[in-house]
Amino acid sequence: MTFLRNIILLFIIICLTSCISKNEYGIIRPNKIRFSNKKCSDTNVYDKIDTSAIYVTEYKRPGEEDSHYNAYKFYSDNKIAFFINIKMDSANALNPKKAQMGFYATCSETNTIQIASHFVDGIYKSKQEFEIINDTLIIKTLKSPLAPFSIGKYYKQKLTTNELIYKPDW
Repeated sequence: MTFLRNIILLFIIICLTSCISKNEYGIIRPNKIRFSNKKCSDTNVYDKIDTSAIYVTEYKRPGEEDSHYNAYKFYSDNKIAFFINIKMDSANALNPKKAQMGFYATCSETNTIQIASHFVDGIYKSKQEFEIINDTLIIKTLKSPLAPFSIGKYYKQKLTTNELIYKPDW
């Protein structure tokens, strides 16, 4: 009987620690314990990162005429939002509840980002390095089983006071 009780207890613990939730926009919000770089307390972080701007890149899908935009938005407390296919037509487009969640760290010589994504078989955390040169955010996505090595450039756009009303929900 003790063995069965231990198995059930173990199952419940695994379920509770691996649970994910989704917000009202269907975007995943995994447990913050899963992020290893969330506890960076760099006193010079705001000399490196502009939290009143968004960093945007434009791309075109093969066979399509229209451009699409992805963007990163940095927040205080080492939080970062990654917006996929963002339409910058209203301030509501910058609601972080519509973005993938993540954390950034600037405490070591290499600045890092971890963004959570959901796949059929679980949660994937991208591992990225970044640097900001002038008004350009350079993201290096490190090779992993789900992602090849890549480098992307995102260009800074200042935001108005009306566009800075949102706070992350993680």
